[in-house]
Amino acid sequence: MPHGSAVRRPGVPARPPFAFTLTAPPGWQVLRGEARTLRDDLVTFAARSPLWARLSDRQRRGAATLLTGLAQISAANGALATLLHLDSDDGELQAAAITLAWLRTAPLRADLDLARLVLGEDGDPVGTGLGPALVARTNMATFDDTQAQTTQIAAPLPDSIWLALISGTTTTPALADQTDTATLTVASALTLTR
Repeated sequence: MPHGSAVRRPGVPARPPFAFTLTAPPGWQVLRGEARTLRDDLVTFAARSPLWARLSDRQRRGAATLLTGLAQISAANGALATLLHLDSDDGELQAAAITLAWLRTAPLRADLDLARLVLGEDGDPVGTGLGPALVARTNMATFDDTQAQTTQIAAPLPDSIWLALISGTTTTPALADQTDTATLTVASALTLTR
């Protein structure tokens, strides 16, 4: 393979050959998936967050480490964008993340049957800015026995080989409903830029 070439494997997150618009709900900050923009995005997030000003230096360092880790893990798993929400309850930091990744499904066309296979379970119908999609909600134990609530939406781009995966996750029970609603909001506003 020539230097600089890349092979796109089916079912693997990839950068699509089209532009799209992703809108963050109020209280959420978009971090782009590329490492060179991550620091700038984190600085912007901190500057815009009223919570940041109330945090001690120790809490800010911990929050910066948490947010950087979330964004880097998301990018490593193929997310092109990560939306973060940071909150505080009695001085305890709470975080939630929404990620967007695109799967190239060639040679198969992306459709709701393929979306169901990707989700690995029956999903409920939901509308998105791309058209009909499926949503699945799970609650799983993490490595430290906390519960991670996840809302995952698989939205096929009609008549294409591209499937959008929008996933919202939090381990904070107080943020579970808000994260679910925000994930649905992001999916409903996801559109192609022509």
